[in-house]
Amino acid sequence: MKKRRLFWLLLPSYWVLMAVAILVVALYAYHSMSNLYFQALEKDIRTRALLLADHVQPLMQANDLSAVDALCKRLGNDARTRFTVILPDGRVAGDSEKQPDDMEYHGDRPEIRQALGGDSGIDNRYSRTLRQEMMYVAVPLRNDRHETLCAVRAALPMTAIQAELNAMTKRVIVAAILTGMLAFAVCIVVVRRITTPLDSMGRAARLFAEGEFNHRIAAQQTMEFDQLAESLNTMSQQLNHTLSTLSEQRSEQEAVLSSMNDGVLAIDRRERVIHMNRVAGEILGVDPERMKRDLVQQAVRFANLQEFIKAVLGSQRPLSRDLSLVGQAEKQIQVNGTVLRSAEGESIGALIILRDVTQLRHLETVRSDFVANVSHELKTPITSIKGFVETLLSDDWKHEPGTRRFLEIISQQAERLNAIIDDLLTLSRLEQKEGQVMKEKSRLSGVVENAIYLCQLQAQKKHIRVEMECPADLVASINAPLVEQALVNLIINAVKYSDPDKRVVVTAREDGPWVKLSVEDEGFGIERKHLDRLFERFYRVDTARSRKLGGTGLGLSIVKHIVQAHGGTIEVESRVGHGSTFTVVLPNGALGELAANPA
Repeated sequence: MKKRRLFWLLLPSYWVLMAVAILVVALYAYHSMSNLYFQALEKDIRTRALLLADHVQPLMQANDLSAVDALCKRLGNDARTRFTVILPDGRVAGDSEKQPDDMEYHGDRPEIRQALGGDSGIDNRYSRTLRQEMMYVAVPLRNDRHETLCAVRAALPMTAIQAELNAMTKRVIVAAILTGMLAFAVCIVVVRRITTPLDSMGRAARLFAEGEFNHRIAAQQTMEFDQLAESLNTMSQQLNHTLSTLSEQRSEQEAVLSSMNDGVLAIDRRERVIHMNRVAGEILGVDPERMKRDLVQQAVRFANLQEFIKAVLGSQRPLSRDLSLVGQAEKQIQVNGTVLRSAEGESIGALIILRDVTQLRHLETVRSDFVANVSHELKTPITSIKGFVETLLSDDWKHEPGTRRFLEIISQQAERLNAIIDDLLTLSRLEQKEGQVMKEKSRLSGVVENAIYLCQLQAQKKHIRVEMECPADLVASINAPLVEQALVNLIINAVKYSDPDKRVVVTAREDGPWVKLSVEDEGFGIERKHLDRLFERFYRVDTARSRKLGGTGLGLSIVKHIVQAHGGTIEVESRVGHGSTFTVVLPNGALGELAANPA
């Protein structure tokens, strides 16, 4: 639809309104002047008729009709007025223009009927006698008994009035045209006073839209337009400040995202790319700028990553996974996903963090292989050393006390070195199988009992009671030997770092889709600063005490890997001087199945 300017919408309306107003005024003036002229003429004719009646009355009382006719002709000639006297029977008694005997019956004339009826009568019509438009006024003439003697009629031609009315009409038309022209000019000025400020504000608004926020609208004469101009100027200032802030924030955001070593990929609910930084483009092998608003399937060509993104979009909790992207060169990435929310907290998509860990995984593999190879290589000589030392310490050999003490030290250190190598080999095996351990439904009560039994000897040496709290029908899908080893490591640690005559409690319980195994002691406790590094290899809270108690520094690391191999987590709570609680949280997909079908 073609748009019209406001000027051409308002101006015709104003013109039509003014034209209607002028036409109404002109018609009213014309009507008023016409009435005024006709009233004046009627009054004049009525006066003449009354004057004639005064002269006719004596003659009618004398019944001198010839004198009445002569009087009508004389006075009509002097006054230039047509006078007519009509008897009650409708006959003409006298007329200023024609002989009464030659005139037709006049009793049916409207003004005559009214006059003979006792009232004044008036009528405008064309006279066939005089052949022109005439105004007739008739008055009744009564005797002393109020009887109507006759009707006296006076008539004047309307030619003069028509001439005056024509002249007046011309004057009214000229005045209307001149007034209309002036009014039209005034309308143009008025409309321009409305549209000009609006045009100025429209141009200013377009400048604001183009980013020229320093432009200002001048003050206006009318209060409403001035308020609008001030509002637009204020809006320009606020918009300039807002856009500057947004631009600065966007620049900072772009700088941060571009400088990150991790890939960032933002997806909306319709699986379209909202944002992708440079690193994400390099990992996925696409141009980030060209991928905006494209479907994620066009930006991500890897089926496993697409499945992960769909899982994040359909989930309300963070997800994490290690994936292999097979392309020209295989990449190992660590991907973390979480729900992307708006400022109001509404879910609007997903945020995916991609970290290329290909080199890191390669180094871990090299390290793991190195540790495994070195451990295997060290296992044989350590076994030989242990065998020879045990032989030398047998009763078949008689050694000096000093020599025997040295041999016992060698035996202890060889045993310790052998324990370290065993733990390293265990870690190596767990790393190779992480996430791929064989699981089967097992009663946790049996696993916990076996673990406690294996630790009972060390606990008895320090008079420490190891107690169990586990439902007999509690079942979980686990690798029983590995979970047993994890519990043994935790119980041994609890016994080592507790004073004699204390208590260690092993608890197993169901918690929704999880199984929680807790080992609670009343030992020395661990300071908060050590908790984050507690499961690192060879990390010791108290190096002197740990070495004195014979720990390898790998026990908790082995526990962590066993838990991770089951897809679980491990938590620790501790208070110095009150003891510690280690809780293993494992996913459970088999609760109740074995209880329903006991072996």
